[in-house]
Amino acid sequence: MVLMKEFKKSADDDYENMSVVTGNLRLILKALKNGLIPHKDYTSEELIALSKSLINHQEENGSWPVHRAEDKINEEDEVDFVFFPTQIACSILSYVKQNCNISELSGLDETISRGLKFSVSKNLEGYGFNNMFQKLESLIIFTEGSIPELLNQDPRICPACYNRLIELKEEIQSLLDSGETKLEYGGDYREQYEYVLEGLSNI
Repeated sequence: MVLMKEFKKSADDDYENMSVVTGNLRLILKALKNGLIPHKDYTSEELIALSKSLINHQEENGSWPVHRAEDKINEEDEVDFVFFPTQIACSILSYVKQNCNISELSGLDETISRGLKFSVSKNLEGYGFNNMFQKLESLIIFTEGSIPELLNQDPRICPACYNRLIELKEEIQSLLDSGETKLEYGGDYREQYEYVLEGLSNI
């Protein structure tokens, strides 16, 4: 498996190609979460280089869209191709901040702050009937990058994200307490709720 070493948007507006970019970012995050990188074939220096690339390619509004700048994207696709990659990028940078030598990463805190502010600009609510699935996915992404731990250490990094995660922690606890964990189109999600709640335990 060849892991991403530089952030690049999709060269076109093809859904499959845009999904590949988001998926490659997610592979990096999962590899970090599981302790699979850095290693000799994906070094700390290459991880820092990827982090620099993310910092340099962040949009002014704080996002990391994977579609071409000249392409418009509808609200339904915005979750997959703007919000998810932005949340993943924030989580990668959060992990790097908490676990790596970041002396070469100028502007890291500001980048994370802007990214998290954008990430919660729609309250992590998702879109349409996929709302709850997408909300859970966003929370899983954040826990994989230790965003709750980062914000617990310093809520000033993004007060909006900090407060929203506290609200969602309470919401999920309430759903678990009431037993209302079945989603209309997806069966029982108790296990996923419990996983996310554990990930939010440090906030």
